[in-house]
Amino acid sequence: MLTIGLEQVHFHAFHGLYPEEKIIGNDFIIDVYVTIPGTSPIDKISETVNYQGLLNVIKPIMEIPQPLLEQVVYAIADAIKLKYPEVQKSIISLRKMNPPMGASVRNSIVSLEKNY
Repeated sequence: MLTIGLEQVHFHAFHGLYPEEKIIGNDFIIDVYVTIPGTSPIDKISETVNYQGLLNVIKPIMEIPQPLLEQVVYAIADAIKLKYPEVQKSIISLRKMNPPMGASVRNSIVSLEKNY
């Protein structure tokens, strides 16, 4: 198996339940890993998952406000599988930095590990 990933990709987005989150937004950090069969050496980009392609999948989904981070990670997982049918597993972790909770919290996190 071969794993390809992007770590700590930063976005400013407008996900959240509370009205102020939809206005001022928040900073988010996402980690994405995908696993494909990897039984022989890779010689061409067409034989693997292009990490620029992963970013191109993630970015438009992050631009659509959702009330729950769970909705975002499931949408990203589905979009990755649609673009890259060879993906057998994905792990997506989405952190909301400084969530508005009335306490000092570095981040909240939602992670999805999905086997296809």
